[in-house]
Amino acid sequence: MPDRPRIFMMTHMHEDGMRLLHQAGEVVMASSLERETLLREVAGADAIVTRTYGTIDATLLDAAGPGLKVVGRHGVGVDHVDVPAATERGILVVSTPGANKEAVAEHVFAFMIGLSKHFPLQMKALAEGRFMDRTQQMGRDIKGKTIGIIGFGNVGRVVGKIAHAAFGMRVLYNDIVPIPAEAEVAAHATRVDFETALREADYVTLHVPLDASTRGMIDRRALSLMKPDAILINTCRGPVVDEQAVAEALDAGRLWGYGADVFAQEPPPADHPLIGRLDVMLTPHSAAQTVESLVNMATWVAEDVARVLRGEPPLRPYNDPAAVAAHRERRLGTGR
Repeated sequence: MPDRPRIFMMTHMHEDGMRLLHQAGEVVMASSLERETLLREVAGADAIVTRTYGTIDATLLDAAGPGLKVVGRHGVGVDHVDVPAATERGILVVSTPGANKEAVAEHVFAFMIGLSKHFPLQMKALAEGRFMDRTQQMGRDIKGKTIGIIGFGNVGRVVGKIAHAAFGMRVLYNDIVPIPAEAEVAAHATRVDFETALREADYVTLHVPLDASTRGMIDRRALSLMKPDAILINTCRGPVVDEQAVAEALDAGRLWGYGADVFAQEPPPADHPLIGRLDVMLTPHSAAQTVESLVNMATWVAEDVARVLRGEPPLRPYNDPAAVAAHRERRLGTGR
């Protein structure tokens, strides 16, 4: 009987996905995310499955050995996976785009509502017995305001639909790739350039991948273009935003509030400039922590890993399967 494929898990995931992986091969769980431990324990893996933490670079891919066929990302962003290095080694990378779109979109509106109504400030006042402080801060309605969506992918489109249907908002969006007309129609969205979205929006929400073009895209200059009573929301990746610049804008009254589920450094340091402020709402990278999202991400990544291990094409490849196949054939042919 041939050996079962070895599936190296960097962290646990929902049992529905784990069940599929156990059916597909021998599942080996990393004993820790320490670098040396991963390099040692990944040896002989046919597949690697990762969630948010643990860098998968060329060194780790090589440590797995020539049998490694697929890296599965439980989630959407793959910024901690060296995709070009995987492609050059003939290794497929699969992810779960869209698996958490509803959860993240709902998180965006939780921030929008909470900041618009001064929830952090009013909850603190109530806890301290200052009930009549309720008249000191005027909130505002969301209905009829303008939202600027930066990145009109899976999450951004859901945000746009909700913004229009539930709140009657004017929906503007910016993206660097062509967007199908039906996606614009569904959200009643209008494409504008990046600066226009910043200037005209009462709410700016970020839904872009982290790469060289998006790292630090919301900097002091970008913030200076926004309305002084605008609210900025980041549920994509922390390094997209200059957090110190946001703190400065809030201090200067050039921003109403900031909501974020992600940080430039995770976990954030104790002296983070935004933690503890009453004009921000921050959550610990937990927007996708719903039962529905976790089941989706676990089962989708497990399904694709199993497909690759069976020699079938994945349903959600991140890198180009044709390029991967060509590199793998060349690599195996040369004995590398």
